[in-house]
Amino acid sequence: MRYVRISRRPDCIVAPQAEVARARSKIGDVVAGSVLLAILAAVPFLVANWSELTSVMRTKAAEIPQLQAARQQEASSGSESLLLVVTDESDRISSLALLAAVDDQPGLLAVVPGALFELLPGYGDFAVADAVRFEGAELARLAVSNALAVRIDRVAAIDNSRLAAALPNPVSLELPEPVVITEGDQPMELADAGRRAYDGTLIARLMSDRAGSSQVAWLERQAALWRALLDEAGADPNFAARLLGPGHAASVLGRVAASAPTVSVVPVTPVAVAGGEDGFQLAQADAIAFVADRMRHLALAAELRPRIEVLNGNGEILATRSVVEALVAAGMHVVKTDNAEHFDFPNTIVIAQGRDSRRDAEAAASILGVRQVQLEVAAPSGVVDVSIIVGHDMATLRS
Repeated sequence: MRYVRISRRPDCIVAPQAEVARARSKIGDVVAGSVLLAILAAVPFLVANWSELTSVMRTKAAEIPQLQAARQQEASSGSESLLLVVTDESDRISSLALLAAVDDQPGLLAVVPGALFELLPGYGDFAVADAVRFEGAELARLAVSNALAVRIDRVAAIDNSRLAAALPNPVSLELPEPVVITEGDQPMELADAGRRAYDGTLIARLMSDRAGSSQVAWLERQAALWRALLDEAGADPNFAARLLGPGHAASVLGRVAASAPTVSVVPVTPVAVAGGEDGFQLAQADAIAFVADRMRHLALAAELRPRIEVLNGNGEILATRSVVEALVAAGMHVVKTDNAEHFDFPNTIVIAQGRDSRRDAEAAASILGVRQVQLEVAAPSGVVDVSIIVGHDMATLRS
């Protein structure tokens, strides 16, 4: 690996910025986050072709050798994973469940809070619940995979109406505490603590409506609801197909339900957000310990991961996406995506932020097929270990 020592000049390296505060609306990849949705609505091409564009991004990422190797591992290990994403009437994610199955072992359903503040690659730091508003369930898959350092093979989105329709008969549910809402001036109990039977419409509401509960209480309620849905899938062989349609996602749900699964909550910590709704954060050490204990077969990393920033240096919308996909699949932690200082970088640049980060930079360069690593020693970043500027040589949406 060849090293080039660089000076801090605006045309050769982007000065690292201070760590972006969680939930701050700072977005890279050409467009500003606060106006992204308006831009999408105003540009007919993007709106009409968004599904195709995201498909192209995933295809480009899959062409990178390390991602191909991960897919081969999935096929040969008997291990499968599925992220279920429940959306409400406002197209916001209300609940996420990561299902993990492996041969001859009990399955696992891990509840991921929608109020988890994480990087939505290409957009910035937001609650994972906002992923569908920006793009779709695939963005939630990438964000959760990056946060937990796990392989997520598939994702399926379910809205409230579909969840309710999949439950034609009452479902037995045990809640840790009552759910009370206020209508007018009067409190009204939606559901009682303990075990009761509820119809599908109320089950869907309890999943998506916080109903005045704290974020922690709502998360505990969602764990109870997912437990009930797994029980339903185990008792009724047609439930998974009603919920997800025929196909592999339904078979994974059925496989987990039939394996005496456990239900866990990802070990998040409550956090107060200035000017916004409270939520959760996830420490990288806690994520790695949780995965090692509960779903080792999906782990992308066994120790703390190098922190990577990926900067758009070619001006293409979401040019960083395929790069992020490949880095996450290889077990790296992408903590920031943004725009570079300008969009005239002819070649992709990989920068080791200090001598201690050289091996991580070498690994990132190998993943991306970049032959030269630059070494920043004059003023290395204390926020990231490796900086990557995506140049015009990297395959993007136009390729």
